[in-house]
Amino acid sequence: MAGFLKAIIILMLSLFVAMLAFAAGFGTNYFYSRNAPASVVASASATTSSQIPDKFGLMWESWNVLKDQFYYDIPAKNVLVHGMIRGALQSLGDPHTILVEPAPAQQEATSLQGNYGGIGAKVEVSKGQIVLLPFPDGPADKAGILPGDRVVKIGEDELKPEDTPDSVETKLRGEVGSTVNLTLNRIGVPDDIVVDIVRQEIDIPTVQYRMLDGTDYGYIQVTLESGDTPKEFDKALAEVKKNNPKGIVLDLRNNPGGLFPDPALEIVGQFLPNVPVVIEKYRDGTEKTYNSKAGNGAGDIPFVVLVNSGTASAAEIIAGAFLDSGKTALIGERTFGKGSVQGLYPLSDKSVLHITTAKWLTPKGGEIEGVGLKPNIQIPLTPEDAAKGIDPQLDRAILYLTNGK
Repeated sequence: MAGFLKAIIILMLSLFVAMLAFAAGFGTNYFYSRNAPASVVASASATTSSQIPDKFGLMWESWNVLKDQFYYDIPAKNVLVHGMIRGALQSLGDPHTILVEPAPAQQEATSLQGNYGGIGAKVEVSKGQIVLLPFPDGPADKAGILPGDRVVKIGEDELKPEDTPDSVETKLRGEVGSTVNLTLNRIGVPDDIVVDIVRQEIDIPTVQYRMLDGTDYGYIQVTLESGDTPKEFDKALAEVKKNNPKGIVLDLRNNPGGLFPDPALEIVGQFLPNVPVVIEKYRDGTEKTYNSKAGNGAGDIPFVVLVNSGTASAAEIIAGAFLDSGKTALIGERTFGKGSVQGLYPLSDKSVLHITTAKWLTPKGGEIEGVGLKPNIQIPLTPEDAAKGIDPQLDRAILYLTNGK
């Protein structure tokens, strides 16, 4: 048993060394290879798995006391090791650096590639709390859940400090047609909100489009960045252009992010080709700038961008590029604030380490993580507005395209 634990710890150290070798964007590492600065690679190459800190001797002391003195049965070896890893990661104080155990890790690997039974919401961390970001028109959205609603209980099970977005996501998924009961806390609402949601087969939405009624303006909504988003966006833009629009509203509201870099770089490139989109800043101070693709399918068509508190991660990257470009305006509410980069590192038991390896900055160096993006024009969309079927943010976007301000 001790030998097994020691092997695991050595493996962990090797992985921590390896993760210095590159920085990777949220949700993409199953699909893309990314390069880190040469200085980081050189540092990693100079380190070996045999360089174990002296302080690790305390762990072996603790283990010897535990196995000799603990009254109850010691858990299965992987349960114990996972607990050790989680404890080490929690001491770092970064809510995005976590261990994802085998079952949720497999779900994570496939969630952007197919359908599943769930409530249609992304699970995130905000200010140390597990919150939901519903997909538009999904079961959670239709049940009245709002971006940023905090999960208190799933069924009768209260969330525990060790719960992660991935463990919560696992609990939210289940057979299509089954019901999950949620207890939620909403900012500004004194009482908890209890709601039953019937799980549906979630065909993750990507791009929707139309001409806005009574106007000459096109509307394109991107609800997630997936592997299919670029081609779907191409189709949407081509269809909208057939109507010779005088402007386009790009709606990124309630977009929880997804794959990076290709979808973000290609969407920005349709409007602003070959411009800086995001800066990745590494722990040694070096940076890598990602530029948009050379698409320019929108040509010189004026456009405006809608955002809200459900605009997160890769969607914030897109919005930040447009904000810093000065070529258009963001309209709506401050975005979620997910601007750190997680590398995904599989372990031998098929669990996965999520390690924060870099930060995302807007092209002008603006912070995203924990701050979000402040729109040029701030307009709220209240639950009362939604109940009445009105959208003051969209109305303001149309006014912007009409008046140029």
